[in-house]
Amino acid sequence: MSPQALQRERSLSIMAVADLLSWQAELGQLPQDMLRGTGITLDELHDPNACITPLQEQAFFRNWLARDGRPHLGLYIGARYRLMHFGHLGLIVPHAATRRQAIELFLRFINLSYTHLSPEVDFSSGTLTLRGGEHLGDLRRFYLDRDAAFAIGLVKVFFPDAHAPLLRVRFDYTPQDPGEARLYEAELGAPVSFGAPLTQVQFDPSSLDEPMPEANALLVQMLEPQCEAREAAILPSSPVTWHQRVREALSRHGDDGPWPDAADIAERLRCSKRTLRRHLADEGVNFQDLSDAERAQRAQHWLAHTDHDLADIAAALGYSEAAALIRAYKRWFGHTPRHAHGHTNTNMPGHPPGPRPPA
Repeated sequence: MSPQALQRERSLSIMAVADLLSWQAELGQLPQDMLRGTGITLDELHDPNACITPLQEQAFFRNWLARDGRPHLGLYIGARYRLMHFGHLGLIVPHAATRRQAIELFLRFINLSYTHLSPEVDFSSGTLTLRGGEHLGDLRRFYLDRDAAFAIGLVKVFFPDAHAPLLRVRFDYTPQDPGEARLYEAELGAPVSFGAPLTQVQFDPSSLDEPMPEANALLVQMLEPQCEAREAAILPSSPVTWHQRVREALSRHGDDGPWPDAADIAERLRCSKRTLRRHLADEGVNFQDLSDAERAQRAQHWLAHTDHDLADIAAALGYSEAAALIRAYKRWFGHTPRHAHGHTNTNMPGHPPGPRPPA
């Protein structure tokens, strides 16, 4: 199950930052140091109605990472998050009828959360997938770790009586220190692997339809309109464009099926292929440019951070052979990837520049 489209530009509650700073103050850290350059004031930390932007939150965590130095800091931050930090969303979720409905409510009101990734849940297999986040740059690993750790905390809250509900955790990046797997397993309480095609948390779905301990249908009905109103208040007033909808649909495509064409995306957006192309033309973009931009992002990430075979990456991105992907990669980035000994890199130091966005 996919959540409603996550709006990157939205207001975030200050409650989580305020609680994290209070925790750090107990450890001797000065709030001023953590807030430097964020635009967040000390007065706002005491205002429960104060909101910050995603960029302010990212600046806050970048300060923290610079001071802390641990690449796996996100694990400890994510474990610190509680549903109470999420305001209205944190109030409604515990009162869902079942564990399945609790997850559905969280995904439905995803914009009231702190995530900058795109979460999806497959209830049949008990798999949470975290996609996207390329726009986060050097903070992407932090947010993957943070959100995975928080999700695992939720699993433990939702399944307090289940026997070993967590099955495994996979991350789509590879840390420099291979020994970190043991640290991750100790912190997350489940087997951990890196370099996977997708970041996923897998849990036992057998008791999804059992009741939540604090189930209260009337309270959920009362809080739903409040969550809807809160969501409307924190989202930007400008309408979502068609090319944003297409890019969102492409970003949600998994890796277990053929790469979607315009007809596939039109079906997902509940319109005809002709209507989709007309709307995109009115906005001055075309479908192929949007598709190539998403494929370029994925190719860049996989080639830089995983050991996946070039032919497998080509197939996942809809190319008939590796040579076709190589030609496309050269068109996007101005050079070809280098592939040797089962490991692929971009033939450039650091991260290569992204593809030129559609006009």
